[in-house]
Amino acid sequence: MLFTKSTAYTLHALVELSKFDKPVDVAHLSEITQLPKPFLAKLLQTLSRKDFIKSFKGIHGGFILSKKPKDIKIIDIFRVMEDKNSLVFYCSSDPNDCMRDRADICSIRPFFVFLENEFMEIIKNYTLEDIIRMKADN
Repeated sequence: MLFTKSTAYTLHALVELSKFDKPVDVAHLSEITQLPKPFLAKLLQTLSRKDFIKSFKGIHGGFILSKKPKDIKIIDIFRVMEDKNSLVFYCSSDPNDCMRDRADICSIRPFFVFLENEFMEIIKNYTLEDIIRMKADN
C-alpha cells in the first residue's frame, strides 16, 4: 500500500479534533497525538485550505472541524493528502500516468487497476464518524 504517514497522521488529528467544540492549537494537538508539531502544522494547513477544518488566529486560535464527522468522507481525505491518481498501488488507473510508460504492455496493470477499484468501492462510504465509532467499539 502506498498510503503515507501524512494520511495516517491526518486521520489521527481529525479524530482528536472531533473531540473539541472550540479551536485547538497546534502545540496542544501535537501533545495529544504525539505527532511532530511542524509536520502536523503543515497537514492542518492543507486541511484548512481544502475546507475540512477551520483555522482561527489569535490567542484563542487554533483549528476545529468545519463539518460534522459524519460528513467527512475518508476517501476525500485520502485524495487530498496523497494527491495522486492511485491510492493503493503504484499503477495508476489512467494509462497515461504509468510511471514506467509501459501501460500498454504491462501484464499486471489490469490486476492492480482491479484491486484499486475494489478498494475504492469499499472505502467510498466510510466517514470520520466510522473511524471514531470503531475506536469506541474497541
